[in-house]
Amino acid sequence: MSSPTTQKKNRTVIDSFGQDYELTGKLGEGGQGIVCTTNFPNVLVKIARKSSPEKLNNWLNKIDRLMRAPLNGLPIARPLARIVKPQPGYVMELMDGLVQLSKLMQESIDALHEDIGLQKYINQGGIVRRLRILARLARTLAELHARGLAYGDLSPANLFVSRSIEHAEVWLIDSDNIDSQSQDSAHGVYTPDYGAPEILRRESGNNSLTDSWSFAILAYNLLIMAHPLKGDMVLEGEPELEESALRGELPWVDHPNDNRNQLTITGLPRHLVLNTSLTELFDRCFNKGLSNPVERPSLAEWAEAFEVAVTQILECENCKSSYLYNSNSKLNCPFCDHQNDAKNILLIKEYFYIPPSILLDEYKNVPEEVLRKNCWVKTGEWQVLSRNTVQLKNLTPGISLYAKEKILCDITFNDDGVKIVPAAGANVSIQKDKEATLSKITSPIKFNHQQRIGVSYLLHIGVIQEAHYVWHFIW
Repeated sequence: MSSPTTQKKNRTVIDSFGQDYELTGKLGEGGQGIVCTTNFPNVLVKIARKSSPEKLNNWLNKIDRLMRAPLNGLPIARPLARIVKPQPGYVMELMDGLVQLSKLMQESIDALHEDIGLQKYINQGGIVRRLRILARLARTLAELHARGLAYGDLSPANLFVSRSIEHAEVWLIDSDNIDSQSQDSAHGVYTPDYGAPEILRRESGNNSLTDSWSFAILAYNLLIMAHPLKGDMVLEGEPELEESALRGELPWVDHPNDNRNQLTITGLPRHLVLNTSLTELFDRCFNKGLSNPVERPSLAEWAEAFEVAVTQILECENCKSSYLYNSNSKLNCPFCDHQNDAKNILLIKEYFYIPPSILLDEYKNVPEEVLRKNCWVKTGEWQVLSRNTVQLKNLTPGISLYAKEKILCDITFNDDGVKIVPAAGANVSIQKDKEATLSKITSPIKFNHQQRIGVSYLLHIGVIQEAHYVWHFIW
């Protein structure tokens, strides 16, 4: 038996700067190495698995490249220093207050199977938090792809999220999977259940298209609590059927025309957690994109869809769970079947307004009365308020630059009514209907519930004489 001194030595590693780290536990492992927690809060160490000198040297060179890679500003735990003793590896650092996503997902699935139902799912922040997490993750991966890199081994084990349900921060570890996009099948790295079919068939390496596949698997799993390729046929069949499904040889569980592998024995009903846009993206990925990777949605498309979905969430008055407001659910909470009161929500719809003066200059031969009818352009965008605040900008939610755009106005809806707060110096005006006079707002205004008699209001965000967005609501 080894002495206590020997055991202590075996659990300590040293980096290239001479700093030592005590390995306090195993966080996860894969084909390339083991990720361990250390005696320093939020500091992790990955130790490389033993391999041939050539493979190890290639891996270490990759770590050196990643330390100089263009990852600034991305929530990715990049290598900070190489571990040199007793085995090769590297040091990485996480944000504070994070937890491994795989742990949260497993807790929800276990609770469902133990007849606790969806309470754990709800207690973890419900649908709205999951949508926010996926929106953040998609934006991160989209930016990584824009920098000419692919993540390579996306799975819940490599993703950390806020421990607090009030937040939806994301942080990716295992950055040694990141590399320039490659079609070389020898470099295909994946986690079981999350690898793209072409990687499993050894036809491709990691690239943006395989990242899109892994992201879609993760997103479907997180929202539906089921794998999109493992329907009843696979779950109740021989192990070989699962292998066949993961290689892309069977239809996905929600295929619109082929129900051989449909899923009925587990998973949430899709209408509870998916709107039309998300449903279409999942079908694009797992239907046409199953055999033709270029058909898969980009991560930018995924980010836009999830960011928009976040703006269309209601909170149930009864069970406090969140759900999508759509043609299927409307005001009926799908988790407790409570009929929520219509007076406790506010629907706002977006228009793009082009002043008549601009149209008159552009179309001189068109009668003015015709042009005035075409000043208002429906964008099809809308948001729902349910005891929350939305921020209005010169861009629509879902556009890539939306997060960086300046806030021009806040709308808060709560038990007191509606409060509209313009930002300092912002051009914000309101009118009662399309023909009424506009009034510029320079300080907060409020509408209480006693004033809610069905009057149409238009909130103009921008300079009135220029084309701008307008949000319509009825109070």
